[in-house]
Amino acid sequence: MNDDEEVEDDEDEHGETLCGACSVNYASDEFWICCDIYEIWFHGKCVKITLAKAEHIKQYKCPACTNKRARP
Repeated sequence: MNDDEEVEDDEDEHGETLCGACSVNYASDEFWICCDIYEIWFHGKCVKITLAKAEHIKQYKCPACTNKRARP
């Protein structure tokens, strides 16, 4: 499989995926991160996570999960 086929497969798999923050469709040329609790995908830029930052996250929790846990 070449790089073009991998990108096409990736877009087919996530073609209907919308960002949980801005509701824009998935694009393979942007960094995305998935909430490990709700399994919702987000643009890295929408949740202020870079690829470099994500490499150090063991379990990503989206803003909704983080805020939910912060409440008593």
